[in-house]
Amino acid sequence: MIVGLVGDAFRVVLSVLNRTVTDGERWLFLGKKATYGLAVMRICMGVAILGSLTVNFLDRYYVWGPGSQWLQPWRVIDGWGFPFTVFFTGSESTVEFTVKYLCLGVVAALFMFGWRVRVITPLLLLMLAGLMRLNPIATDAGDNLIRILLLFMCFADTGAHLSLDARRRAERGEPARAGLRWQWPAWPGVLFHNIALVAIAGQVFVVYLVSGLSKVRGSMWQEGVGLYYPLRIGQYEAWPALNELVYTSGLFVTIGSYVTVFVQVFFPLLLLRRGTRIVALILVFFMHVGIAVTMALPWFSLAILAADAIFIRNDTYRAVGRWLRRARRPEPDEHYAPLPDPAVTEPEQLRPESVKNRTQPATGQ
Repeated sequence: MIVGLVGDAFRVVLSVLNRTVTDGERWLFLGKKATYGLAVMRICMGVAILGSLTVNFLDRYYVWGPGSQWLQPWRVIDGWGFPFTVFFTGSESTVEFTVKYLCLGVVAALFMFGWRVRVITPLLLLMLAGLMRLNPIATDAGDNLIRILLLFMCFADTGAHLSLDARRRAERGEPARAGLRWQWPAWPGVLFHNIALVAIAGQVFVVYLVSGLSKVRGSMWQEGVGLYYPLRIGQYEAWPALNELVYTSGLFVTIGSYVTVFVQVFFPLLLLRRGTRIVALILVFFMHVGIAVTMALPWFSLAILAADAIFIRNDTYRAVGRWLRRARRPEPDEHYAPLPDPAVTEPEQLRPESVKNRTQPATGQ
């Protein structure tokens, strides 16, 4: 009897494992997942990179350029080598550095608009990482996250939607492949895309879990006053009056502290069901908007929100797109009749020529 129970349990375990492996293979190979989410992620990351480059344009010489020699030995302490030293070498003149800086902005814009993303994405990664290595002190967690996500995005199809690549493919149509002797199979691209998607999701989980668990260990967050102290840092106060309005509310600080820890620690589990996933995404959205406004960290918040876009289903993005198209479409005016269709032939008696012939007197009478 015991042997039979063990055998039944073993067969159940094998069945579950077999079903899990089968479902995993089907998910990895049957179509590219989260294509709209990755497109939105590409756009938001491009905006964050362009925004960061723009606000630091006037100080570029002293942060990364020739005037940043005061950073020695921090400029070489990271030990980054080839290929990150190809574009930004650290020995440029002021004019050369400005030209390269502007080229980086152009590449970021092309990445945002989705032009040749297969080539632009790795190029942007090399150029951006090469610039950031010149001043490790000036980088933050958002910059590190962008570099990691760009590496994963090199293997994903981020230009399938909302891109110039997608528009170009739609205008010329898919190339005919029937006459080719050898065709590159589609499954490697699908596999790399979905694995990159899993890697991006895993990186987001690590960011939230590490941040949440580090807060749990602190007594301030356990007591519900964790939000109070970051809001009091003077160098992060873009609007001191707004920060004061927030941190003087004990109820808001307490609720916000506990909700922040809860969402970050349980974020992966909250994504398993549709109802809790919606709540989790709304909460992290407002959390990062609050960080961007009250702590003057817009590019950091936008980088993380860009990664969160992959957790929204393609059907949701399509529904939003249909709603926007209906909103832009003008509604017909009820007070005026629609114009006649020129393709419809007018009756003979309504033609201007017929009216003119009837009203004009006949000649030769």
